[in-house]
Amino acid sequence: MSLTDNRLAKWQTADVPALIRYAVELLAAAAFYVVVAKLSLSFASINPSATPIWPTTGFALGAVLLRGYRIVPAIFAGAFIVNVTTAGSLATSMGIALGNTLESVICAQVLDRWSQGRGTFDTPAGVARFALTCFVTGTLVSATMGVATLTLAGYASLQDFRSIWITWWIGDSAGALVITPAIVLWGAQRAPFTDSNDLVQSALVHLAAIAVGAIAFSPIFEQTAIRTPLAFLAILPLLWAALRRGPRDTATTAMVLSAFAVWGAISGGGPFVHGSTNESLLLLTAFMISVSIPSMALSADLAARKRHEEHVDFVMHELSHRSKNLLSIVQSMANQVARQSGSFEDFKAGFTTRLKAFSDTHDLLIGGEWTGVDMDDLVRTHLAPFHALSDGLVQAGGPQIRVGPKAAEQIGMALHELATNAAKHGAFSAQKGTVGIVWGFVASERDGEDFRLVWKEAGGPPVAPPKRDGFGKLVITKIVPSALGGHASLEFELQGVTWILQAPRGNLA
Repeated sequence: MSLTDNRLAKWQTADVPALIRYAVELLAAAAFYVVVAKLSLSFASINPSATPIWPTTGFALGAVLLRGYRIVPAIFAGAFIVNVTTAGSLATSMGIALGNTLESVICAQVLDRWSQGRGTFDTPAGVARFALTCFVTGTLVSATMGVATLTLAGYASLQDFRSIWITWWIGDSAGALVITPAIVLWGAQRAPFTDSNDLVQSALVHLAAIAVGAIAFSPIFEQTAIRTPLAFLAILPLLWAALRRGPRDTATTAMVLSAFAVWGAISGGGPFVHGSTNESLLLLTAFMISVSIPSMALSADLAARKRHEEHVDFVMHELSHRSKNLLSIVQSMANQVARQSGSFEDFKAGFTTRLKAFSDTHDLLIGGEWTGVDMDDLVRTHLAPFHALSDGLVQAGGPQIRVGPKAAEQIGMALHELATNAAKHGAFSAQKGTVGIVWGFVASERDGEDFRLVWKEAGGPPVAPPKRDGFGKLVITKIVPSALGGHASLEFELQGVTWILQAPRGNLA
């Protein structure tokens, strides 16, 4: 089969389903964009292409932050279809669509580089950077390109440039500030609710927002002088969400309240009806911005503090757990060495060297931020005191394997015991002695794979089984294999000691 045929086969078997899913994703995003944009443009007053209610900016930016730049063609297609079926020509529709697309791309690019992308809502500073990004980057580009295109083509007068531009810019900014946080915070969490109680609490917050929105903003009730101050009730569900629920529910609450406020304003009721329709909607967008950003910043601050407290509690618990484990290992080590020592000097020498080996392993773990160490580094560290690597006495190798803290401690102790014994009685005590250390994975008798480590000495003096079992043998045949849930064998062959450790692969993590 030729290279071209091979690529074609791969494309047919692997890429077609992915392309179909991608096409469906683009069609769905473009269709949603068109529907929401058409509804929004029905509120346009000073120009058919400019409205202070433009949630599609928030949808487009949220989609790019969640799905990446792969979604950009859908944004451009949706914006073009909306404008070409609303007003203007193909050229103006193309220019406006390009501005709308650049708006989401520029904002997403700035947030990715400056404010952790979708993680921008995790901290108050991130919320502030998000707000600033929405005001002074992509929205400026979209408003300027859109109004300039309409003006140059004769679809907007030059004296109206300023008012159209302000309406366009504020509408885009408000749409991004209110809609994007809710989309990103819901879309970034695969399991938004931890349990039924969490779901109930979230539902209660949103029901409270609906109730306040209906009472304070909706056209259901007649707008009177007495009803106007009820708009301040919006702060209650926002504070509830910020203090008790977190950024996701806070963003959702702000979006729900804004939706009711929009409903009231376009129906000629609510506290934001003032002067012309455009003035009323601009006042409304100012409200949407004022309730969204401060509440999101407060919620992010409280969430960051909660994460910090949980992290401190976790670290303290982990520190206590590790300290107890370390003290238990050291105590056991001291007891075993003491039983095998004939004098205090023997005890001191044996205990000190083993403690030093244990310390070397921990230095490696600290350097790896306690996530684990590479097997190659672990072997080199424990054999370095015997000058094995520099003298060429050791042949060590295997695949790159990263072992967790517990496995590193146990394997490190075993390597130290084997190297110490080899220096006293085995291959390291002879000029031509060698040690081969090989590790890797082998098929398991159970499901999955086992980790296998082989230590094999050669070229040293003849060895024989010891007359009595010491602490070193106990470590490499009982303690270490048991800790890793595996087994080990120790053979005293004529050419040298052979030790084989085998344990489930999952126990290395």
